[in-house]
This record gives sequence, structure tokens and C-alpha cells, in this order.
Amino acid sequence: MNVLSLQDKAITHLVSFFRKEWSGALLAILILSIAIEMVTSGKPFFHPTNIMTILNNSAAIGVVAGGMTLVILAAGIDLSVGAVMGMVAAVTGYIASYWGLPPGIAIFCGLALGGLIGAIHGSLIAYLGMPAFIVTLAGLSVWRGSAHLSTGAQATPKLPATFDLFGRYNPFAGLREQFQAGELSGLMESLGGFVDANWMGFFRTFQMSMIIFIVFFILLAVVVSNMRLGRYIYAIGSNEQGSRQAGINTRLYTLYTYVLCSMGAAFGALLFLGRAPYAKSDYGQMWELNAIAAVVIGGTSLFGGRGTVIGTFMGVVLIKLINNGLTLAQLETFWQMVVTGLIILVAVGIDIVRQSKSAVKVQQMLGVVAIVLALFAALTPLSALISSLISLHEHNSMVAMQQAGANMVSYHYVRLLDEVGVLNLHTIISGTWMISLALLALVAGAVVTVVKLHKTLSFAMGGIFVVSALALIASDMAAAAPLLILGAFAMAGLPTVPYMFERARALDSANG
Repeated sequence: MNVLSLQDKAITHLVSFFRKEWSGALLAILILSIAIEMVTSGKPFFHPTNIMTILNNSAAIGVVAGGMTLVILAAGIDLSVGAVMGMVAAVTGYIASYWGLPPGIAIFCGLALGGLIGAIHGSLIAYLGMPAFIVTLAGLSVWRGSAHLSTGAQATPKLPATFDLFGRYNPFAGLREQFQAGELSGLMESLGGFVDANWMGFFRTFQMSMIIFIVFFILLAVVVSNMRLGRYIYAIGSNEQGSRQAGINTRLYTLYTYVLCSMGAAFGALLFLGRAPYAKSDYGQMWELNAIAAVVIGGTSLFGGRGTVIGTFMGVVLIKLINNGLTLAQLETFWQMVVTGLIILVAVGIDIVRQSKSAVKVQQMLGVVAIVLALFAALTPLSALISSLISLHEHNSMVAMQQAGANMVSYHYVRLLDEVGVLNLHTIISGTWMISLALLALVAGAVVTVVKLHKTLSFAMGGIFVVSALALIASDMAAAAPLLILGAFAMAGLPTVPYMFERARALDSANG
């Protein structure tokens, strides 16, 4: 009987961990969280109120991503969830505000509308054989346009308080109010006093959206892991023809996935309304990409048959962490859309590499992750530099046109700046060009490292990533530093991959 050394035990546990689809998302969450804790001041990142705020903000898109998980596990796709979410939100708020329907009936109508849309999509895909991509892409346009048409693209008045039960409602708020009013006695008075004393430090952010988010994923995980529906979805995603030959009604269960996905989008709309002051038909734009990104980052394969619900949960949290970091770094929303697209590409690449089981490809993918993270960190100063250079160039061009006596119209004059505006642009340019070039050089160095896959170069680049993170902190750009710290871990991990693969195969052979 062979007794494993401590190193071999560590490798065995690491290999076992990374074989789980959600391992990458969990590791990224841990590293990013610790890095954010290290580089930020004020309230600790791991403070309960901060964690609950992240979960509250993740709830609506998380529920949508949960429904998307079922479709992708069955080797499908649904590009319409954002439009479905917007339509359900708009229609539900509209009939509650303008038709005078009780909120409960309006909510039921919204969920039923989501189920009906899913049934239409699923029937076209499962029974008529239309491609899921085409059906749901058409649905994206149809349901968004229908939402605008049915509500006149107008916001509703303030929604009834019932909708707060899906979002901002705090189950401890009433108990605190009763304690402050002196209406409690005995055990309830003690409990009320405890809640009141810890209100700002804990209970203030304990909201229904977080509770629903967690309970939803627990129930969905139970369904997918322990019920026939989940087993059949995995089977269809792995081999639809084989599943059909085994007696599974693949058409019916494919229909179920789209119905549940659209109902998930409808439920996500209710969670969003629970935190929004009114309903509007433009809610949910680009949510389909965020949902797909969360599912794929969580380890679910876009090719179907592999993935977990818990992985999607982690993917949603990771997306929120990255978005929050980029927002703190004052990166514009449009650049964040670019980031989401890159995240999807990287996540799909990781899935392909995982299936290849090649040490070299794993090294290359780790390097690509580091490159993308460095690029994300560079976006904040780089976007400011580029936009300032463009604005300054447009201003100078308009001044030249004006001096030349050219005919100018109103939108030309918009490009003209006063002296303060020009001075501000020069300040931004002088403050960002050096760090932008340095971060681009870091990206270039990471590219060279991926091409060479040299051990010493990989460790050196890991160190340069750390130094760059410290430089960002010193330059008042600390919000982007955690991305470089995560990139440093990826770079430093490159040289260890071949040995771990080789040793893991040897241990498998010895145990086999």
C-alpha cells in the first residue's frame, strides 16, 4: 500500500477541486475578494452588510441566469430573456397602476406571461425544429417591441408597496419599529433590542431580494440534482439522439427548459421591480449577455450536458464583483459592455480547454486570463485618455473650421470647449498617458509570456503584475488593482501546470 506524501496529497486535492466545473469561479471570487479587502479603505469588504448588498444586487439577474442554466444544460440558448424580463416588468407594473388590478393578480399575470412566452419559444424549437438561436433572437426583438407598444414606452407611477416584498422589504424592520415604539415585551422585546442595536452593522441590508435569491438557487439545485427533470436535461444536453432512443420525451423536456427559463426571466422582473420605484419597458437590456456570462463563468458548458446550478450562483456573484470594481474605477457603462463580451469569450475558452485536458492549453488559457485581466485594469486610464484625445482633437478641428470661415451648424459648436474644458482635458491626458502605456506594455509582456511559456519569464511577469497593482494603488486607481492581483496568480500558476498534470497522471496510474 502506497502512502502519499504531503505534496502528492495536495496535488490530488487540487486536481479533484479543479475537476469541478465551478472551481474557477470560486477561486476567482476568493482571490478578488481578498484583493479588494487589501486595497480598499473604510468598511471591510467582508463586512456582512457589504456581502448582503452584493447578494441583493445580484438577485434579479441571478434568477434570470438560473433559468438560463437549464436551457444551456440542454444544449440550447435563449437570447430573449432580457426582452422577456422588460416586457413582464412593464406589463405587470402597467396593469397594476393603470388597470387597477390588485398587485397579487398583476404579479400572477406577469408570471403567466413569462410562461406563455417560454411555451411559444419551446414549441417552435422542440416541435417545429427551428434553431433556438433564431427563435430567441427573433423573440428578443418581438417582446421588446411588444413591451414598448403595450405601455407606450412610458414609466408607470410609483408601484404599490406589495412589490417591495420581492426586493427592498426588510423582514426585521417592523420588529425594530415596534421595539422603538415600546410595543414589545418579554422575549420579543429582547429580540427587538438586539435587532435595533445591530441594525446598521447587520440587519439594515437583510432584504427579501437576498433571501429569495438564495432560496431560489437552493430549490433549483435540488430539482436539477435529484429529480427526473434535472437528469433528463443533462441527458438531452449530452446526447439528444441517445436520450430519445432511451425513451426520454426529448421534445417535451426541451419545451420545459424554455418555459422555466422565461418564467425565470419573469420572476427576475418581479425582483427588479421590488427594488425599482416604477416599471418601464426598457428594463433588462443586455441582460441576456450577463445571464449567459454568469452561466458560462460558473462552469456550465455552452455545448450542453455539463454544469451546475451552484456554479451559476458563483458566476453571478463574480460578475457583480467585477462590475462593481469597474464602476468604482469609474469605467463607463459602454466599456463595461465590452468587458462582459470578453468575459464570455474567456469563459468559453476555459470550457474548451477543460475538455481538451492538455497541460499546454491550460497554461495558455491561464495566460489569456492574465492578459484579459491586465486589459481590464488598463481600460480605466486608457478609456479616459482616448476620450480626452478625441475631444481635444474635435475641439481643435472646430476651432480651425471657425477660423477658416467654414459654415458650421449647431452640433459643430457642441464640440467647442471653453478654456477650463481644454485645461481639464490636458490634465487628464498628462495624468493617464504614462500609466496607460505601462499597462499596455504589461499586456504585451503577458502575451509574450503566453507565447514562450518560459518558467522564469512567467514568475517574473507575476511579480510585475503585483508591482503594477501597487502602482495603481499609489496612483489613486486602487479599484483596478485586484484585477492585476488575480492576474498575478494566473501568471505565477503557469509553470506549475505541467508538473501537476504529470504527477496527477502518475498518481492515477498508481491507484488504477
